[in-house]
Amino acid sequence: MNTEIDRELLIRYINDKCTAEELSRVQQFLQNPQWQQALENLLREDYSLMDHQQADETDLEKWNQEFRDKYFKQPPVRFLRTAWIGYAATLLVMLGIGGYFLNIPTIKTDHTLATVAVIIEKTNPRGVRSKIMLPDSSVVYLGAGSSISFPERFAAKERTLNLRGEAFFEITKNPKRPFVIHTGEIQTTVLGTSFKITAFKDNPISVEVTTGKVRVARKEHTKVAELAVLTPGEGVVWDKKNAKEIHTDISTVKAWAKGEISFKNRSLSQIAAELENAYDVKISFAQSANPHKRFSLSVDGTAPLTDALDIICNTAHLEYHINANRRITISSHK
Repeated sequence: MNTEIDRELLIRYINDKCTAEELSRVQQFLQNPQWQQALENLLREDYSLMDHQQADETDLEKWNQEFRDKYFKQPPVRFLRTAWIGYAATLLVMLGIGGYFLNIPTIKTDHTLATVAVIIEKTNPRGVRSKIMLPDSSVVYLGAGSSISFPERFAAKERTLNLRGEAFFEITKNPKRPFVIHTGEIQTTVLGTSFKITAFKDNPISVEVTTGKVRVARKEHTKVAELAVLTPGEGVVWDKKNAKEIHTDISTVKAWAKGEISFKNRSLSQIAAELENAYDVKISFAQSANPHKRFSLSVDGTAPLTDALDIICNTAHLEYHINANRRITISSHK
């Protein structure tokens, strides 16, 4: 596919004058960052040609109306149908106006108009872990089967992020911009610290702190109730009814960020569930094995699955069998 940028084609695109064939080409091309940048530059040039040097509300509304008339005379259905929706919809369909450009310094009253932030989502499937750098240089070690979403640019007064699953955070210190992580009804607020949150669906939510201080609260409608203020070595577990403070092994939590998986007084079935997520496999127990028996052990999550199974089965005096479909059966020794 020839991805050389065609300026005239982009002009036809933003003026809604593409043929069906051209529209299909643009939709493919806009997955290329160079085409996205070219479109953004065209829109900025269009903005610069408009008469908007005086920044009173009347002139702003006049420009907004001009933008609506030019780009939204026809319903912007084509933008919403493209694979580029996360970029184009945010860039152009901002409350029905060109809100993206209201941050340009020549407009002094941009605080009077709302804009929609570009939201970035990072998702790990089962069996995959990743390290993610946030806009403020904070780092997230995202676990398998987990996802985070956050704005491309954090707000001036608060940095926010949504988490599903588990992750270890190293938050850049900024007392003037607290960092708030939302996990369902629980929100964790920090200024600059490192900690781990586990928040899988239908399971208790836990927060474990390794450095700094963390405030954990529960939000219900418009009310926020503090559950705990945690310092290094402390944690809290919320099970949708009660908050229980726990002791946290700092070295174990930090080791998780590097791939180590630790189990403390966990049943074999709980251990198997974590391994299923970490390695994207299915583990079952034969009748001869007791899945409720509890153990404390650690395995290297970056090593092959067989290494982890060897440690677990040797500790529990069990054996395992892996079939061609990566389905694992654990049973007692024959």
